[in-house]
Amino acid sequence: MKNIIGFKADTMFAASERTPEADILDFYNELSGNTMLRMISDAMPDVATILSPERQIVYANKALLEIISGSSQDDYLGDRPGELLSCIHSAETAGGCGTTDSCRFCGAVNAIIECQRTGEQVNDECRITSEINGQTHSFDLHVTATPFPFNGQRFVIFAVKDISDKKRRRALEKMFFHDVLNTATGLNGLLYVLREAEDPLMMKEFIEFAEKAAHDLVEDIMSQRALTAAESGDLVPNVLIYEVAEVMRDVAAYLKHHKMAEGKTIVVEPFEGIYETRTDTQLLKRVLINLVKNALEASFRTDTVTLKATETHNKIIFSVSNPGFIPEGVRLQIFQRSFSTKGADRGLGTYSVKLLTTKYLGGEVSFKTDESNGTTFTVSIPLVI
Repeated sequence: MKNIIGFKADTMFAASERTPEADILDFYNELSGNTMLRMISDAMPDVATILSPERQIVYANKALLEIISGSSQDDYLGDRPGELLSCIHSAETAGGCGTTDSCRFCGAVNAIIECQRTGEQVNDECRITSEINGQTHSFDLHVTATPFPFNGQRFVIFAVKDISDKKRRRALEKMFFHDVLNTATGLNGLLYVLREAEDPLMMKEFIEFAEKAAHDLVEDIMSQRALTAAESGDLVPNVLIYEVAEVMRDVAAYLKHHKMAEGKTIVVEPFEGIYETRTDTQLLKRVLINLVKNALEASFRTDTVTLKATETHNKIIFSVSNPGFIPEGVRLQIFQRSFSTKGADRGLGTYSVKLLTTKYLGGEVSFKTDESNGTTFTVSIPLVI
């Protein structure tokens, strides 16, 4: 049994007070002793728990025990949902799950609190990033909080359904078809105009545009294939010698004529450092392209997006800057899978940047933002991986 000491710590969102250990055990004994409740909950295919008024687990069905490979109530009693799932934010404060700044945007804790407040069932979606055995995992969950009065206590039945695969497939498909269709439509238009052109100089110009569109189409397909392989663990980095400055020039050239770059400027600052090093160049380009795309989308016409690199401590640090400011609600969720400011079923941009950088390039990604200096994302890559 863990995390069940009765205390009240500071909190930045939900109440931190916890149920005393003796009460947790009493609740468990009362609930587990009810044969009908036990039979109904164990018949549910999805994970279902019963929470105390302090949002702690006092009972769980068989589906949960199978997932966590638990053999007794000691494996979950007293935990809050985020603590059971090893959410990276659950250990940031003494109060645990629900008490950090990030928790304000968590669908799970918000569903529980709203259910307690209104006495009605609440459905929501929840994105959780977990740290399990040193590995980072991203989950998309559908959560349901249902009031459950029992023996004079106001419990909450908290049910969880993993929709990670569904959300990922929908996001990948929407992004893939959106990007590929846009590029293919442009290419089709160029070929139509080319067929009607009679001026040799005009024909040459249209052919160059068509070649660029065809190259972009291949890049879009390769990018989606790489992300799919990265998520499944099948991606194998292809480490080659590359020139740092050339990579940045290629990224800028690729996006220079992109629709989202209209009226904006991409500046590549001169690189002063080691001329050549080794990494998977294609993955690195995809990371930088995603960051520059995001910067362009967050910029207004006449704005400048700056791409630069510096060498320090056996690393190359790439940075992408734009004048825009990221508000707090976006800032706290920015690397979570399925989170997006661009609408439903998007949100793999910054997530893919972190996935490719940390898992396959051996690097780190971070960002800083303020209203005076704008936003800068940095990606540090070892000189050799």
